[in-house]
Amino acid sequence: MIKLSAILLLASFSVSGGNLKKNDINLECVSSLQSLLSSITTISGSFKQVTYDEKGEVAQEAQGRLIAERPGKIRWVTDAPMEQHIVSDSKNIWIYDPDLEQVTISKFSSDISKNPSLLLIGNISDIELSFSAGCKSGDAVDFTLTPITADSLYEKIQISFTGKTPSSMSLRDSLGRKTTINLTEVKINKVVSQKNFQFIPPDGVDVIWYK
Repeated sequence: MIKLSAILLLASFSVSGGNLKKNDINLECVSSLQSLLSSITTISGSFKQVTYDEKGEVAQEAQGRLIAERPGKIRWVTDAPMEQHIVSDSKNIWIYDPDLEQVTISKFSSDISKNPSLLLIGNISDIELSFSAGCKSGDAVDFTLTPITADSLYEKIQISFTGKTPSSMSLRDSLGRKTTINLTEVKINKVVSQKNFQFIPPDGVDVIWYK
């Protein structure tokens, strides 16, 4: 589950707002989220990821580092003992499991309802075509997206900002399982090397292509 949700990283609360209509609130939330996300060209930092089962009990925990650049480039490395490398150059995604000595390669998906990582690295100009949105403010600003289409992998996706910096994501699937990803040491809009988004399979590993 950790390995699956890691790929789908790298997204409605009720909102009190006077006499605003629900549609107006959604549009305001979408506009605010688009403004925050569109200001991000690159992001890097550390993450801690926790997956809960349908009973709300911790199933797995992992941590690591990520580097991403819009559009569609990401390097997501989970530390041992569940080491995994996920790399995208916006055309292909490589998933390398050292323990399995295996690399899987697939085409990068631009469907934001199936790939929430696109909130950070994809085209977010049409979020409202894939999600209904809600938001609320406190110490952080929380945006909750509910997929419109029935084939989405997640029922709800939440992304939170502290100021203009993403601080966490939470994803809940149709079986009641939840994954939270907390970000620390976050840097945005710093120059990152393009070598981060290149991957050459190590010698001797199995390479599997998914078309």
